[in-house]
Amino acid sequence: MKDEILGLESDFANNEYFGTNVWTEEKYRVLSGKIPVLLSAPHSVNQLRGDDVRSAEKYTGALTRYLSSSTSSYAIFQLFTHADPNMDVEHNYKNAIVNLIESYGIKLLIDIHSSNFSDDSDMDVVTNQKTTLCGFDDIPEKIKKIGLKYDVKVDENNVPNKNPENEIIAVSSLICGIPSIRIVINDKKLDVLSNNNKFENICKVLEEFITSFN
Repeated sequence: MKDEILGLESDFANNEYFGTNVWTEEKYRVLSGKIPVLLSAPHSVNQLRGDDVRSAEKYTGALTRYLSSSTSSYAIFQLFTHADPNMDVEHNYKNAIVNLIESYGIKLLIDIHSSNFSDDSDMDVVTNQKTTLCGFDDIPEKIKKIGLKYDVKVDENNVPNKNPENEIIAVSSLICGIPSIRIVINDKKLDVLSNNNKFENICKVLEEFITSFN
């Protein structure tokens, strides 16, 4: 799996994670699918927050592409550096997500991220105090149960960010009325070069959850 993931990540890693071609006007790319689940990787490359450049969340783009292929789910991800979709009130990436959900009857959005963890958890499910679940409140427990099967420790974080109303999961759940979750993965466990076995197990957890939602 390692070589496959590195190949999928190469488009994002180019130009020190500014993307394959920093001069293009293409702001995101979409992969078609067969099952009604949409995967999103908005931080797969560096993002602009005002005058600051925020570093990419490495391997989230490759993971999203891999899961889209292995589960036949839809996917959207940034390949080139632009403004952060999770921060701006209006953003073409979020508009594209809404259009994809409405056009293809998407029933679940999974927004994939990574972060530094202060404990040994592998994955965190963020639902903004369950407000983005649209009544599907059992989703976090389902993921935790699958995690136990593959030795992946899953937590549930219900503390919203500072401006949660601008987040992808908030917008998609509010406008489209579908359950929307943010999966945040411990970046140490997402490094396929040093932790290939854990990476594979995280993939198995997400694959099983995605296909079970079909």
